[in-house]
Amino acid sequence: MNVTRDVIIDLLPLYYSEECSQATKLLVEEYLQKNPDFKQQAKQFAHDPFPKSIPQRLNKDDEMKSLIKTRRVLRLRSYLMGFAIFFSCGTFSFMYGQGKFHWLVLSSPKDAIIYGTLSICFWIAYLIFKLRTRDL
Repeated sequence: MNVTRDVIIDLLPLYYSEECSQATKLLVEEYLQKNPDFKQQAKQFAHDPFPKSIPQRLNKDDEMKSLIKTRRVLRLRSYLMGFAIFFSCGTFSFMYGQGKFHWLVLSSPKDAIIYGTLSICFWIAYLIFKLRTRDL
C-alpha cells in the first residue's frame, strides 16, 4: 500500500498528540525517515498552532458536566413540546354537560384564543430550541 503525503499530514496531529496506535506511529516515523525534506515540514507542524486545533480528551468531570447539560437541554425541549401539544389540544377541547357537548371555541372564545396563542408560542419556542440543539 502506497501511503501519500496527504495521509501523513492527516495523521500528524494524532502523532504529535500521542493519541494514535503503535502501528500508526510506526507508519508516520517510517514515512518521515524515507522523506527527510518532509520531516522538516512535519517538525514545523509540531511547533505551529496546527496541533492545538486537535480536540483534547475530556476528563471525567467535564464529561459529566456535558452529560448533565445535554440531559437538561433535552428535557426542556421535551417540556416545550408537551406544553405545545397540551395547549393545541386545549384549544379544541370540549365538555359534556347538561345532555350536550360544549366546545371551548364556541362556549368560551376568549379562553380558546388564550389557549391558541399559548400553543403557538410554545410551538415557536420548541421549533427555535430544536433548531439550536439539532446537533445533540
